[in-house]
Amino acid sequence: MTGKWRLLLSAVVCLVAIASAFHFLVMERHGVPDSGIRVVEQGNEEGGRDWVIRLYQSDSRHHWQASGSGYDVAIDRLGKDSFALDIAYGSSGDGRHRIRQQVRLHEGPTLVAAFGAGPTEAGDTRVIIDRVK
Repeated sequence: MTGKWRLLLSAVVCLVAIASAFHFLVMERHGVPDSGIRVVEQGNEEGGRDWVIRLYQSDSRHHWQASGSGYDVAIDRLGKDSFALDIAYGSSGDGRHRIRQQVRLHEGPTLVAAFGAGPTEAGDTRVIIDRVK
């Protein structure tokens, strides 16, 4: 009887491990995050950087907030398509940029700021907010 319980317990632990790995490796990267916001830094075609901020559940949420390596983002909904942005990105080594403004965001990507290349950078840096419905 002990062997059956060990086998059953091992199977349950294995299933939990597989489900956890699937959730963290697949759903967190491609699904809707619980916070409703995802910030991705990626290279652009000019050799610079794009900070893409994706807002999920943008019809039902009124506040989004995220912090990570090199960025702090706080976005508040003011009206149907009106948002207040407070975005800081960059490290102290290459200069920290701060964006505080009110913008009108419709569904899809919107360029909200662009900065020219600095002395140590190859291309322009852009900040894009993508409202995902």
